[in-house]
Amino acid sequence: MKKKNFLKLFTAFLVISILALFLNGCIIIIDSPIVEIKIANDNFTYKIYVDGHYEGTTDQYGELTLQNISEGYHHFEAEATSFPKYYGHKWQTIKSGYNKVNIYTY
Repeated sequence: MKKKNFLKLFTAFLVISILALFLNGCIIIIDSPIVEIKIANDNFTYKIYVDGHYEGTTDQYGELTLQNISEGYHHFEAEATSFPKYYGHKWQTIKSGYNKVNIYTY
């Protein structure tokens, strides 16, 4: 009888230990702004400017993720890297956490 109780106790302890090890890093807290920029009507590559400063180039799907943008009201600009030179811009308030900015170009 003692052997069965010990086996149940050991199994429970093992399961709790494994869950504690593997689930320890599952909580994600985002406290700084993350900005995902998407060129809403196009899939070309664009140079992205925030408040007049170059921040990077979108991928072939017209998307770029930025993590170094401060909270506040910002001016986002997109300029095509190829001919024809499409352009678009948008003013948007960036808050802590995840932000999505859709820019339409013309």
